[in-house]
Amino acid sequence: MTQLAAGRLSALSFFLLLIIGITFSLAGVVTKEVAATFAVDTYVIGYIFSLFTIGYSLAILGNGFVLDRIDIKVEMLAALALTGAAIVGATCFTSIAVFAVSIFLYGLTLGVQLSVAYYLIVNLHDEKARAAKVSLLNFFFSLGAIVAPTAAGLILQAGVKWQWIYQGLLFPLLAAAIGVCRLRFQVRPRAAGRESGGERWGSGIYLASLALLCYVLSEMIFGYWVVVYMMDRLALEVAVASATLSVFWVFMATGRLLSGLFIARISLWRFIVICSILACAAFALLLNATEAKWAIGLVALMGLGYSGLYAAILSYGTLQGSRPSSRLTTFFLTVGSVGGIAAFLLSSYMKQHFDVATAMGLGAFLMGMVTVFTIAARAGNPQ
Repeated sequence: MTQLAAGRLSALSFFLLLIIGITFSLAGVVTKEVAATFAVDTYVIGYIFSLFTIGYSLAILGNGFVLDRIDIKVEMLAALALTGAAIVGATCFTSIAVFAVSIFLYGLTLGVQLSVAYYLIVNLHDEKARAAKVSLLNFFFSLGAIVAPTAAGLILQAGVKWQWIYQGLLFPLLAAAIGVCRLRFQVRPRAAGRESGGERWGSGIYLASLALLCYVLSEMIFGYWVVVYMMDRLALEVAVASATLSVFWVFMATGRLLSGLFIARISLWRFIVICSILACAAFALLLNATEAKWAIGLVALMGLGYSGLYAAILSYGTLQGSRPSSRLTTFFLTVGSVGGIAAFLLSSYMKQHFDVATAMGLGAFLMGMVTVFTIAARAGNPQ
């Protein structure tokens, strides 16, 4: 494949991650409006959005088995078409059951798109370029997550219906479909090395996986409920409350760019402990903040603390094995997917039986557990 063709496929992958980043951050912004539309409490919508993460995770885990067996162009066109159908189903019908099914389909098809995007990057570039391109993929996800909350909040405050915001995503999906039709997907999977049997996992691996699980739970809980929390607790307007989520993602993106510099100077384990303590402390202070300016500042500090943790914990966990292992990497990715599913269920349960502050408090507690499990992992498998 020529360098130009590889560049075009990479650009398509970046564009898909931008769309996915926008979609992920929209859920927390529109929750109150969606709940009002269906005349239910916000925790019910939280349960329904858990179907999105279930479908998303199932697609990521399952698509790895079929990517080398079916035509990528056909799969992508089908996924984009079904994503459009899911948006229409979620926004054009008044039945909450149809909304729930559509949200599940939405997550399922976006999961397919994400796995294809990573598949293309991994198979189009050699190892040095691959690392840079994967980082760029994450940047485009962050970019979408930065822009969407503020834009959506302003649009909602202007009186535009939440349905129109989601329907607006049909245009970039159409652009992506046109790009897929015009590109040639000549991708050859890279040969995987054989792994010998008898792989042994010590306690450090499982403790690190628990740290990763708690991190994903904490980030997802915060991202979904912070807008509702700011509106209920601090009486902020939807545009200002939504902007706090954008602030979080701005500092997440900034932290991701800077994290490599810090990791080069201190150990990976120490980096995780420092960042998790910072994130937990900022989260706890946020729950006690009574002024918007301090709350937004603490959200920015949280973004810096959270920014490098996922990649750092994943890397640290895989280093606990005796040798590099695709099985071990898949295990950690699966743990992360489970966390994404459980976050909506746990936090919506807390909101149902208590209040949004309790749901957010769970997120702060889980970030504290990241520190605990990381320290325990070091004790269980000292290096």
